[in-house]
Amino acid sequence: MSKHRLAGPAIAIVITIIFVIWMLSGQTGENSTPTTSQAEKSLLASVQVVTSTSRPVEQSLEINGITEARRAVSIRSEASGKVTSLQKRQGDSVGAGDVIAQLDLQDLPARLTQAEAYENQTRLEYEGAVKLRNQGLQNETTVARALATYEQAKAQLAGLRLQRNHTTVRAPFAGRLENMDLELGSFVSQGERIADVYDYSQLTFVGAVAEKDIRTVSLGQTATVQLITGESLPARVSFIGSVANPATRTFPVELTTETASRQLSGITSTGIIALDDTAGHHISPALLYINDDGEMGLKVLNENDQVEFRPVEIIRSGTDGVWVSGLSDREKIIIVGQGFVTEGDETIPTYRDFNPDVAVGL
Repeated sequence: MSKHRLAGPAIAIVITIIFVIWMLSGQTGENSTPTTSQAEKSLLASVQVVTSTSRPVEQSLEINGITEARRAVSIRSEASGKVTSLQKRQGDSVGAGDVIAQLDLQDLPARLTQAEAYENQTRLEYEGAVKLRNQGLQNETTVARALATYEQAKAQLAGLRLQRNHTTVRAPFAGRLENMDLELGSFVSQGERIADVYDYSQLTFVGAVAEKDIRTVSLGQTATVQLITGESLPARVSFIGSVANPATRTFPVELTTETASRQLSGITSTGIIALDDTAGHHISPALLYINDDGEMGLKVLNENDQVEFRPVEIIRSGTDGVWVSGLSDREKIIIVGQGFVTEGDETIPTYRDFNPDVAVGL
């Protein structure tokens, strides 16, 4: 009977010990949860981020080329003869119709006097024949013969006058004389080049646009021509070719300046055509990243602070950074730590004010 009395308290003690152990194990489990969470969090990468907002970016298309005068023409002699006078020299400015040189008239004055007299004689004979015909004293055949002689005399006189005009070399339009190698007393043959006249009232820039960019160019677009001398001239697109160069796959394009401050043809220049604004983000070029597919882009964070890759395109560059397109209006761009995270990684972001100089892309 004493054995049964001892069994009851023993069982109670065992149950109590088990309960205490169970309670302690429960508390330990509760305390272990935050410890595990903190450990996982300590494994996440820390990155520095800026929130970038897109802004309108002025875009332009730059093409290389040369300048040309608005127009240029070679003046050729329309007569043969010796140069008897020179009114203009190489480098001189001329107006439309200005006399450049005079050739020897030779016997033209005498032949003109004779032709004028003959033309006057045949005119009187023709008028007399008409009067006699009206009086019934002359037939139509005689009148027709007199008219033909008169017309022949007029044509001969006009030809000689034209020859006389051809001995005077004139400028066809206002401009500047270039490549003139003419001296007093030298002999000039018909068809020989006298000089070149360049019209510098405007300059024409001649360049070529790649086929991938030709759709962005249209007539009348605002442009600027930058000469290698450092001068900049306002211009507009005045010509767009419709046939591509089969070797370079480029289209000819011309820009016409509003003025020509310098008379320079054939000088190396850059044509800058203004394009429509494009939304872009201003970043440091050090942030640009090339992925395994060869795409250039940026590493950004989504709403869950996970790393994502965004392909971008550089639309403008400068000494203070580059402008890129291809991002959303607002993006969380990783500026420090991007080299230690990959797509899909969760991160612990620290937000900073954007400064391209400190956005080193580590």
